[in-house]
Amino acid sequence: MSAITRRGVLLGATGLATAGIPARAADKPGKLTVLAHRVHQLVCTEGPAGDATKAWRDENGIALEWVTLDLNAIRDRLMREAALSHTDINVGFLLNTAAVPESLALFEPLDSYLQAKPIEDQSDISTGFMKGFAYKGVQYGLPIRQAANALHWNAALFHERGVEAPPDTIDGFLDVARKLTYTGKDGTRVYAFAAEGDNYTTMVMIARAYGGDLITEDYRVLADSPGMIEALKLLRAIYQEKLTPPNITAMSQNDLIGAMQQGQVAMEMFPFGRTVLFNDPKTSKYPGQYKLAMWPGRTAGEIISTAEFWGMVIPKTSSAKDSSWSLMRDLVSKRNTVIETINGNGPVRVSAYGDPEIVKQIPYAAMEAAALKVARVPMPAFAKAAQVKDICVEEMQAAMLGMKSPEAAAKSMAQRLRPLMPA
Repeated sequence: MSAITRRGVLLGATGLATAGIPARAADKPGKLTVLAHRVHQLVCTEGPAGDATKAWRDENGIALEWVTLDLNAIRDRLMREAALSHTDINVGFLLNTAAVPESLALFEPLDSYLQAKPIEDQSDISTGFMKGFAYKGVQYGLPIRQAANALHWNAALFHERGVEAPPDTIDGFLDVARKLTYTGKDGTRVYAFAAEGDNYTTMVMIARAYGGDLITEDYRVLADSPGMIEALKLLRAIYQEKLTPPNITAMSQNDLIGAMQQGQVAMEMFPFGRTVLFNDPKTSKYPGQYKLAMWPGRTAGEIISTAEFWGMVIPKTSSAKDSSWSLMRDLVSKRNTVIETINGNGPVRVSAYGDPEIVKQIPYAAMEAAALKVARVPMPAFAKAAQVKDICVEEMQAAMLGMKSPEAAAKSMAQRLRPLMPA
């Protein structure tokens, strides 16, 4: 990890409280550089609904250069760039867990931009998403993507093994996973389940399915609760019984997407919109065969889902801020929200789920809307969230790999996390 991260940026709250008029550098550049994940670029520029940026680029005569990295690398690169005396990054994508005061101080306050050139119908954007990128009443980011998670499954592989659908309770998951780990007729080794082995989100979702949690909204640590211990037991069994790829702890998001597209994995946890990529006939071995289900809870019909959300920010030390704001407000317009949603984005506008085009083209819209009603972030935002994530991943992997018992890993996780909680 870079030595300069948001944990190392020592900035006081004084700078955050100053929402003065932005220092507007010379505008109309030849291009803007956007730092994001590859999926962010895809939903904005490719897919069934086309390129949401084309009209803006044509009107303004400005090209877009996308710099795409994996999740942790985005955070570290953005914080490092924003801490420089000047950065070539014009717009960055920031995850809600990184939107803490120490980080927001590095980005341009947006209030004067919102007053001078407001975004379209701001009341249509979830208030919770907007507040996630604000501090002391000052707005620092515009939400553009929510990522509520669901269980994606390959119906062709299920049919081949005589399994009708994913289990409807968490207690039935292991039995189904055992049936879905096999060598296919074409020689492909199929694993039942895969998730990000270097992230804690799936662990938290499983813990909640067992009635547990990691950290509550008021920062109580429940990492040693019975529900978390059961989650670590399940993850350990999945790994030890070889029901997941052996290199799961090193697989990136792109690796996981590719494995799912090629039929090497039968089930994966990902945001709803990933189904567009899984069913893409240009890249998928099983187009049209990927379906969605909710992660199973203790009782049939229970909805378990986590959700995170992304916002766009402008580094204080970047140039062309007027153009950066123009791009951001265009990307969150109602029309572009529809385009991005059809391309696989999770919309932050309430109206999107009732839009006729989305209802017509996205069969999972109602399921996603239901998930959002109960979905919670895996962990609340606070200054040491990144350090907490590293500890959680370390203890989770220790349990999976057999280096610690689930009980010992849960106890160690809780002991290490509690001193890091905000006062």
